[in-house]
Amino acid sequence: MGPTRKTAWLSGIGAVLLLAGARCSQSAEIPAASAAEQGPTATAADGPQEALASAASLAIAPTAPPARPPLSSDALRARVEAQRRILGREGLFEDATGTVVPVIEAPSQPATETSPPDQATPPDDGGLLDALPGSAGMDADGSLEGSVRANGNALGLFTPIETRDGETLGRFYAALRSLTAGERTSVNVAVYGASHTQADIYPAYIRNYLQSRFGAGGRGVVSLVKFSRWYRTADFSVESSKHWKTEHAQKKEHAEEGWFGLMGVSGHSSNKRAWTRVKPRNSSDPASHGSRYELSFLKQPRGGRFKVYVDGRLHKTVKTKSKTPALGAFVIETELGPHEIEVRPYGDGQVRLFGMQIENGQPGVIVDTLGISGTRAANHLAWHEPIWQESFAKRDPQLYLLAYGTNETTDEDQPMSVYRRELKAVLDRLKATSPNASCVLVGPGDFPQQSADGLWTTRPRLVEIVEAQRAVAYEAGCGFWDALAFMGGAGSMHTWATSVPQMAKSDHIHLTRRGYVRLGMAVTDALMADYEQTARGVDPEPSSARSLDPNTVH
Repeated sequence: MGPTRKTAWLSGIGAVLLLAGARCSQSAEIPAASAAEQGPTATAADGPQEALASAASLAIAPTAPPARPPLSSDALRARVEAQRRILGREGLFEDATGTVVPVIEAPSQPATETSPPDQATPPDDGGLLDALPGSAGMDADGSLEGSVRANGNALGLFTPIETRDGETLGRFYAALRSLTAGERTSVNVAVYGASHTQADIYPAYIRNYLQSRFGAGGRGVVSLVKFSRWYRTADFSVESSKHWKTEHAQKKEHAEEGWFGLMGVSGHSSNKRAWTRVKPRNSSDPASHGSRYELSFLKQPRGGRFKVYVDGRLHKTVKTKSKTPALGAFVIETELGPHEIEVRPYGDGQVRLFGMQIENGQPGVIVDTLGISGTRAANHLAWHEPIWQESFAKRDPQLYLLAYGTNETTDEDQPMSVYRRELKAVLDRLKATSPNASCVLVGPGDFPQQSADGLWTTRPRLVEIVEAQRAVAYEAGCGFWDALAFMGGAGSMHTWATSVPQMAKSDHIHLTRRGYVRLGMAVTDALMADYEQTARGVDPEPSSARSLDPNTVH
């Protein structure tokens, strides 16, 4: 590896980030404030201590310059709506003026692993954010005797999308403008990733923001079978009987043919007692309404039939038997509203289900959350390519994000040359299928390991993966968003895990609901930064594009 210090570009504000060999003691320091609450500007020359906010001073500087590009009133309103839908009116980070609310001061008492009652994680969060492979034995003891805890609302640095030119997101922006002008009816976004993505919190923020600003075209894709007890979505629940066998490429035992569909997961059964259903979480919420439901499944030799029920009534019996394996689809057209869709095998052969697309027939944005806990980017290569390609091409995304890397950090026996080659192969497959879509790689956040003396140490492979993703993104013509820089660099996870409000879980891998919302805000602000400038007739700043040469120290 090269030098252990690396400077991240922060919209004209430098902050020194220790990205390799860093060690974080149990005494957490307060990192720099988020975009809207940044204090007096810090530069790289000031050194790391000046780039950190004082533990004793969490007040907002009223005249501090923003660290992110200026936001339009439309963007500010969309940010508030997206936060409100996930956190409620009392839990906002920032209001419609970009002002942080509420400001929570860091207490001086010892830390515990329990969040304050008003910021407690919803009961089902523990089911969403299961530990990734390699996380065993990584519980934090939360011991911070004699120290203070960071203000969680002050965490997160604005981090731009790194691109090799100004055109990387141009096709996505052009699609949004065409949608606004009434020249197209939908803009699709696909978000692939592991458990951070499967939790459907930061993707839900992206969805809520874009739909609030450009129109809501529907929920998008959900799995038709609950493939793990952790799987859930923001607006719909998926319930399945025990009679299904679920498969995805991360499992040791799965169909060698790779029958996984768009998301990379499938469920199959030939038992007539099996059932699976998708239903709205809140029937009064328009986000849970649909008028078009497209079920995806495998057509195959000896395939069985399945019955489709809509709101408890038998709607149709669908055949899946075919001479050769192929992608099958069944469409339900109904009045706009909250509908429960249930599938039951007929019992005369295997039924293999992929997912269901939920749309409402209205012009707007659709964001597909395509995450599988524990998976890796290279798992894409095990998916049956013709069936996946047809599924992906039908969705025709104008933007796709790939958020992988945390699990790969534990694959220490895999040479980095192999990791790069496989990641490039995945991007080649995506680019070949949707050559006109914009693409962004979302790098892994901080993922430390705990030493015998209780210190949290940055994994060297994490830094290597970040640099590999940066280089591969450059080669493929995709953008790269550095989640490690966003969190504050190496050693930042412990600060997030012990902050008030708590922004990360004690496993030092996953974020809390509030932490994922902050992540969603940062990704979305970065995605839309150049759109905001061009919407005001301002050319994007040249510094938004930076060299992605892996040998360059930034």
